[in-house]
This record gives sequence, structure tokens and C-alpha cells, in this order.
Amino acid sequence: MIFLRDDIRDQFGLQPAGMIRPRHSRTIGSSRCGVGCETLDRDLFDYRPVFPQIGELGVKWARLQTGWAKCESEKGVYDFTWLDDQVDCLLDHGIKPWFCVSYGNPLYAPEAAEGYQTVTGYVPLDDPEAEQAWVNYVKALVSHFKDRVTHYEIWNEPENSRFWANLPRTGANYARLFDLTAPAVKEVFPEAKIIAVGATHRALMPEGRIWLREFFENVDDPRVIDILTFHSYRYPPEQDYEEGVRRLRDLVVEFNPHIVLWQGESGYPSVPSGTGSRAYWNETSETIQAKWLTRHVLFNLGIDIGLVSWHQAIDLIGHQNPRMVNPKGLLRGADASRKASFYAYQRICSLMADDVETVTRRWGARIEGGTFLSEIPGIRGYHFANGHEASMFAYWQDGPFGESLRYEPVSLQLEGDWSWALLADPLSGTVYHVEGDYDQGQTRLQLPIADYALVLCTKKGIDHAVWLYES
Repeated sequence: MIFLRDDIRDQFGLQPAGMIRPRHSRTIGSSRCGVGCETLDRDLFDYRPVFPQIGELGVKWARLQTGWAKCESEKGVYDFTWLDDQVDCLLDHGIKPWFCVSYGNPLYAPEAAEGYQTVTGYVPLDDPEAEQAWVNYVKALVSHFKDRVTHYEIWNEPENSRFWANLPRTGANYARLFDLTAPAVKEVFPEAKIIAVGATHRALMPEGRIWLREFFENVDDPRVIDILTFHSYRYPPEQDYEEGVRRLRDLVVEFNPHIVLWQGESGYPSVPSGTGSRAYWNETSETIQAKWLTRHVLFNLGIDIGLVSWHQAIDLIGHQNPRMVNPKGLLRGADASRKASFYAYQRICSLMADDVETVTRRWGARIEGGTFLSEIPGIRGYHFANGHEASMFAYWQDGPFGESLRYEPVSLQLEGDWSWALLADPLSGTVYHVEGDYDQGQTRLQLPIADYALVLCTKKGIDHAVWLYES
């Protein structure tokens, strides 16, 4: 039997207890949640109405692209004023910017003389002047920002023809650029964190791992790499994902076991048309985008990815095509107003903050009288704990998404005492009272399950993230 959302209170016996409490980034000590602010190097949106809202979103990280061509429009002369404004605004709102050091410069690529918005794919290799100019730019950039920015990603999607157009897209060629860039960063700022690749979704596929192996085998010293980033826009978000991450980790460990994986770009459109979206030929809407977000973010946190960055903060008007919109933003491009995905992410950021880590605990699910299984087909669940001594369990139904808010009953069996807990709904923000049967270290609960993530929370240590009604 399927229940509509309006029937939750009656059908499941869950009484509203309060609401998820939004938290400003300034009030959050640490988090693995971030947002993408890419394309400001190409002037594709105005950051001023966006960044204050990112602070209210509650993320702790924001990715910026540094845009060599925008910084150096006259040979040897650097103007970082535009980037200063963005970095300082983010820091003022409690958000830590990290840099994607990227893209070509028409001063050193005459074939790309149309301007700084068109040189994303021109790589400064095989030309001594361009190589030295790139090194000089990197040193100037890092010297200017080292007191404010600690993490430096070298290029973006080097396996993508849009961002690596003038040379063969090989791991060996990317290693050449990396070996040109990483020493320049470290010379100026030895404590800098070096981020490699910014790989496309292919990093989770066999051909992408072949490319990455070629990079690792040709790079001078894999030990200089602190973080490896990869991107994912798949539907459903979990499709073949966990196994791909496991194999990627296995590859990385061969060369440097200390490298942390970051999910450097991820997103899903709120409308089916638009540049860079297509919705993968699946139905979508602002509601489905919000559902996709809850599963993708909590799934990545659940498999212990070091950072999840949503692409992007706002819809991009004119991205790739001046007449079209890339509709993956949390904010609408026309007026920077908030979509359902903004509020869903805001609530997740509130719950998954302050030293939240993935923990391993036993759990099982049962539908309609079946056996409790921890790997019941189509149901996912992940345990978390935070620095406030709260335990959380995020769970959902796998598969495609629907426009309507529909729920099915599920029996959960969780390790630990969840007999008096709260159920948080990231889409509505509502928090419900939950009572379970605790016996011999296990708790059994009857709960709703949906095609988006719900989060069960122990009452202890969750006060920072929820506001409870007075009884």
C-alpha cells in the first residue's frame, strides 16, 4: 500500500515534533558539504546576490575557478581584484574557498584570440613562453592568496575535449601539466594542499581508471597529491557508483594511500531542457532535483567521500550557448530566488555538520513481513555520528524518481537504542516523533520510506540542528 504525504501523520502515527533548524555557515565548525561557484572567471553570474545566500545555505566549502586569462590581460601584469572580492565575500560568510587553477590565455594562444571566455580548452604546454607564463601566473596567484586559500586544484576535467582541446587528452599529458604546476604552488606555499585531476564521471569507469593509471605512472611524485577530485551527474545518483568509487580508491592506494577522494562536482537539472543538462532523458522538475540532491549528498557522505560539492549555486544563463540556461542551480538564474533543492540542501547541511563522520553499525530492513536484511534490494541506509554525540541514519528507496511525494511502510532494525528518536524530512523540514521497540541492543521501528532520503536522529546531541515545538 502506498501513502500520500498528506496522510503521514494518520497512516504512520508520526506526530510533528518541530522543524530542522537552518544554520548559517558562520555557526558551523566543520562540514563535508560544499557548493560550486564555477564560471565566475567567465562572468556567467553575479556573485553579489548569491554568496550571502550560500552563507545561509550552511556549506563550508566553495569551489572557484581562477581564470588565468581574466587575471593576466597584459603580459606579466596580474589583476586579482575580481577574485579578491569573491574570496573575501565567501570568507566573510564563513565559507572556505578552494581554487581550481585553470584554463588558457589568448595572450599565449593566438588561435584563441576571441577572449578569455573562449580559452577554457587551451593548455599551456609545448610552447616555452606559454609554459613559463603559466608557472609565473600560478606563483603570483598563490603568493597573493596563500593567507586565505589553502587548497589548489590543477585544471578541470582534462579528459574532456571542451577543457583540453589543443593536445591529446592523455593521462601522460595531464601529468606534464601537473608537474609544471604543483612545484610552482609548493615553492610559494609549502603547506598548500594539492588537488589533482578534477576528473569527469569516467573516473568511476574502466576507461577512466586506465587514464588515471597513466597519469599516476607518469607524474613525478604521486606523494605530492593530497586530494583527487572527480565529478558525477548520473541518474539515478547511486547507479554503479559505489563499486566505481571502491575501484578508484584501490587504484589511488597503489600510488599514494594518503590521497583523499573529493566529489568535486555533482548536480541535476530542475527542468529537462537547457545546455549541459538534458536530464539524461529522464523526467525532472524542481521537486525531483531536490530528491536527487538528498540521495546524492547523503550517499557520498555515507561511503566516506571527503567532500561533496553541488554544481552549481545558481542557474547559468548563457553557459555554452548564449540563448540557453544550465538549470542545475540551487537558485534560479533570473532572480536568484531559491528552489526546493536549496532548502533540502540547507537542511542536510544543518544535520551533517560539526565533525559528522560515517560509522559502521548493523541495520536491516523488511517490507511486508519479509526477513530483515541489510542489503535488501532497492533500500539504502547509512549511519552517521557527529561531534555533539548524535547518531543519525539516512535511508531511502533506490531507483527512478517521481514528481509526487509518495511513501511506503518499511520496518527497520537498527543497532543501538532508537526507542525515542526523531525523523527529519529534508524536503519539508518537518521533524517527527518516533517510537521504537528496543530489545537486546536492537531497535525495531515502523517508518515511511520514499524515493528521497529521510534521516532518523537520536534526540541526544541533535539540538543544534532541530527546533522542537514546546510540549
